[in-house]
Amino acid sequence: MANSKKLSLFGLIGITMAFFGTVRSVPTLSITGWTQIFYMLVAALLFALPIALISAELSTGFPQEGGPQVWVKNGLGEKWGFVTSWLLWVQMFFGMVMVSSTVGVLFGYVINVPKLSSNNYFIFVVILISFWGVTLLNLKFDMVKIAGNWGAIIGVYIPFIFLVILGVIYLFKNGIQPESYLGNFKASDLLPNLGDLGSLAYLSGIIFIFAGVEISSVHANFIENPKRNYPIAVIASVILLVIFNIVAGLTVSNAVPKGKMELSNITQPYLIFCHNLGIPSIFVNIISAMILIGVLVQLSAWVLGPSKSMIKVADEGNLPPFFQKRTSKNIPITFVMIQAIVISMVSVLYIVVPDVNSAFFIMTITTTILYCIVYLLISISAIRLRYKMPQVERPFRLGKGNGLMWFVSLLSLLSVVLTLVVSLIPPSILDPSQHTGYIIFQVAATIVMVGVALIIYKMKRPSWKKEE
Repeated sequence: MANSKKLSLFGLIGITMAFFGTVRSVPTLSITGWTQIFYMLVAALLFALPIALISAELSTGFPQEGGPQVWVKNGLGEKWGFVTSWLLWVQMFFGMVMVSSTVGVLFGYVINVPKLSSNNYFIFVVILISFWGVTLLNLKFDMVKIAGNWGAIIGVYIPFIFLVILGVIYLFKNGIQPESYLGNFKASDLLPNLGDLGSLAYLSGIIFIFAGVEISSVHANFIENPKRNYPIAVIASVILLVIFNIVAGLTVSNAVPKGKMELSNITQPYLIFCHNLGIPSIFVNIISAMILIGVLVQLSAWVLGPSKSMIKVADEGNLPPFFQKRTSKNIPITFVMIQAIVISMVSVLYIVVPDVNSAFFIMTITTTILYCIVYLLISISAIRLRYKMPQVERPFRLGKGNGLMWFVSLLSLLSVVLTLVVSLIPPSILDPSQHTGYIIFQVAATIVMVGVALIIYKMKRPSWKKEE
């Protein structure tokens, strides 16, 4: 391949930053106050960096389409490869409910009726309309091609830049607010309060910022000099993301009064900043509309992305022929319709759980748990493949021997296990009466999602394989 077609170091940093740059996670970061600095560093150093580096070696050594499913299949066998692809599909059932819920919150501000943003029934209806809407549009048009690039610029980059700029101006004008999440600073605020275990659950929500970090590794094959440039790009991207998120997170922590943070409402800090700085309120309506566009574009990307991976798995004979159906435009119709139906069912949680904040956070944690199981399988596969397939050429390789791979993989496994443990601690925003229900929901959701995959694999028949 000619160098002109290869990705530059700065190009890869840009792509990686684009993937993780989102204003949606800022309130989850901000609610932890000064502790967010510690949580963000833990998430970046113990979680994001090890998984990104492992994924880079695996994606350059096993460049076939399919990514994690191919790596785990080669490392641990077909069964666990299927479980990997299944979990990457079903995690979106919870993740997309969480993302869709922000559509309802934002829409309330776009039309100047903010009280709708905390109305559970309104949020539930908007989840149904928005997800079914983007699903039906994607059956007819290639929405990612139509809206992809400008959707990210309008809905992600511009709002994030404005959030940081307004937050910094607010901080310079007003200083640290005593009644905010940053008020009355003590050195102990920089570390988690182990006396309040419920606050540890936020680490899981912050780690979710980096969920999907393995996806940028697909570009490792196309970068100039991957051995040198890929780790530089990953480390630089993670450092920049940590800095931008912490600046945004701390300025929002400083603006929102303690105990008043709305996790699913990214419009809240813009309202406070604009009111304080004398910026007309129509700016908030415009920013809300822009973020709304970004969320809908993101939903569009997720409607077809995981489904296209799953239909390849179905064609290999891991699922019955019913799942192998495509439309005339080659869209995996069965998967697309199943996910829309299940997402509609999961969104009922917004009616069952009276507090929109709590429902949003529960969905975030469930998605993180399912992602963590995938990362557990990827990390084990990475070590296994060093011994099982040592002859495979790896353009990007962690160390000459196996020592560095063992170290990075064990670091990744440690962070994943830590995340799974803190994910089962009921968060402090939940009422104590909901604690048992929270634990039961997370354990049951995980067991059901993994269990269904194992049962389907056990039932598989040779006749399921699609004929060429």
